[in-house]
Amino acid sequence: MNTTSFISEIVDDLQKQAACHNIDILDIFDLSPETPDFSVVKRQGVFMNINFDTKVSYEFRLAHEMSHLIYGDGDIQKIYTFSEFGHRREELLAHRNAIRMLMSIEMPTSVNTFMEYYHVPYWLEKDADRTFRELAYLE
Repeated sequence: MNTTSFISEIVDDLQKQAACHNIDILDIFDLSPETPDFSVVKRQGVFMNINFDTKVSYEFRLAHEMSHLIYGDGDIQKIYTFSEFGHRREELLAHRNAIRMLMSIEMPTSVNTFMEYYHVPYWLEKDADRTFRELAYLE
């Protein structure tokens, strides 16, 4: 399987999960590279900036933004913007849930493979390792 078709399958799976949660996903092509992806709680929408200047993969960013709407507390914040360095409680929770969502779609062969494939920020390696071990134990 080539990487492009695999990525499409991951995005397709995330889109199906979004539909199950009544979340709209919109790819935006005319924002500046400095503008991060964002999710809007009241709108139940995820807005992905195709031009966003980051090494973090589209799939991880999408899972992260979806996580805010699926698992987050809409009373805490109304709009979330993606930050690969976000350590606040809500951001950390979205990072962790994104890892779980992606590993649940396709279990990686190793934590390093996962981190490299999705370009997950290095400081989340312990979270990825914990999730990998939990999910591997369940298989």
